[in-house]
Amino acid sequence: MVKKRRVRRWGRELLLGIFALVVVVVVAVALYLSMGGSGGVPTTAKPKALVADSLMLDYPNPDLIEHIVGVLKSAGYEVDVVTGRDVNLTLYSRLTDYDLVILRVHGGRALYRTPDGKLHRLNGLFTGVPWSEEYRPLKRAWLATRAFPYNSTKAFVAALPKFFDVMLSGKFRPGSVMIVASCFSLYTSDIADALARKGLSMFIGWEGPVTLNHMDRVLRRLVDYAVGEGVPWPEAVKRVNEELGPDPTYGEPLKIVIYWR
Repeated sequence: MVKKRRVRRWGRELLLGIFALVVVVVVAVALYLSMGGSGGVPTTAKPKALVADSLMLDYPNPDLIEHIVGVLKSAGYEVDVVTGRDVNLTLYSRLTDYDLVILRVHGGRALYRTPDGKLHRLNGLFTGVPWSEEYRPLKRAWLATRAFPYNSTKAFVAALPKFFDVMLSGKFRPGSVMIVASCFSLYTSDIADALARKGLSMFIGWEGPVTLNHMDRVLRRLVDYAVGEGVPWPEAVKRVNEELGPDPTYGEPLKIVIYWR
């Protein structure tokens, strides 16, 4: 009798142990799936997109922004829209929050000579923030600079390539794309390369100057093809260039840099 009771007790303990193990496994699988099945950062229910437009201060195009946001939302994106002075360095430091980044901003270029006598090219992305002396330490550190839009005397803060290496927080999710609707966004690949070191997969922009009207038309069609119709980004760039051609004034086509991983 004693032996039987012991057998029954052992059997109950075994069943309880198996049940507990099953519960642990189920919980572990649920956690694994909630983190995207890769043990990494939890995936969001929806992909996130940023539409940032500092050009609205001087060159507003609300119909374009409304159209882009509508296409993104119809495709299932959660969309943040940021305009004017809110397009700032803090926003630029959080670009990794998004799967798709669309910037409609000024872009700038410069040439500078290093102490060894070599001449180097440099490009930057404007914010919507007016320049003030409080940003002087960032300029000394080559993180940002004072920049003037074409044919304007108003100075703005512009982020330099080093800013994205030093100040950009976190990592982009796989497949993330950034479109920079501005002049000179690919004048050098330094900004794109810095973003790629943070995990960005594709960077789309122009090497040289581009007229505003052409830039806005290209941006609209690019989003229509890639987001609205599901055309792969490289093919969408190709189609836009074939349909709208290079910039009619400066001859600049839209370009894409792909970082294979």
